[in-house]
Amino acid sequence: MHFPRRFTPLALALFTSACASQGNFPSLAPRPVESLGDNPPEKPAPTVMSDPALRQEAGALVARAGAGQRAFDNAMPAAERAAAQAGASGSESWIAAQQAISRLEAARAQTVEALALLDRLAVQRSALPTNPDDFRTIVDAAEKAGALATAQQDAIDRLRARIAP
Repeated sequence: MHFPRRFTPLALALFTSACASQGNFPSLAPRPVESLGDNPPEKPAPTVMSDPALRQEAGALVARAGAGQRAFDNAMPAAERAAAQAGASGSESWIAAQQAISRLEAARAQTVEALALLDRLAVQRSALPTNPDDFRTIVDAAEKAGALATAQQDAIDRLRARIAP
């Protein structure tokens, strides 16, 4: 029997498929592990005891940020007065306003430093086994210090905009 050339691959495939052995092959149905997708089940985190020293450190840094806020608040009225009285760029009153704003920035340094230390502590502890409540304390402390630092920067920016040339 002779087949035309265009049917040869098709006929060959049909004939060879009939020759496959009828053994016990694994199912092609999805395996249970395949239903997990790219997210394997999480292992339960090991229990880590709370570290009072860690919480104390976070509390001390929040207190430090608060001290920076009090220093900022004490310097703010003078800076506001100086900005309100600022004359043309380069004038004595404009220079006085610039200096008052610089004192505000110096007062803000304590808050910014506390925030930086809290951020560093959070990064360090994220790489170590840490009690979840302790870690939450660090994150909350960093958010408090961050809110203070942001509000201080916003106030400085408003004063700078008032005296801009």
